[in-house]
Amino acid sequence: MKSNYLDTQSDDKSRLISAQARLLMSRSRHKLQNRQQTMLHRAASELGIDT
Repeated sequence: MKSNYLDTQSDDKSRLISAQARLLMSRSRHKLQNRQQTMLHRAASELGIDT
C-alpha cells in the first residue's frame, strides 16, 4: 500500500515537472517570436514599408 502511494506521488511529481517544462518552453518560444516580430517591424519601418 505504501509503495503504491509513493509511486502515485512520484507520477504526480513527474507530470507536474513535465507541465512546468512545457510552460517554460512555451513562454520562451513566445518571447522569441515576439522579439523576431519586433525586429521585422523595425526593419520594415526603416525601409519605409508599412506593416
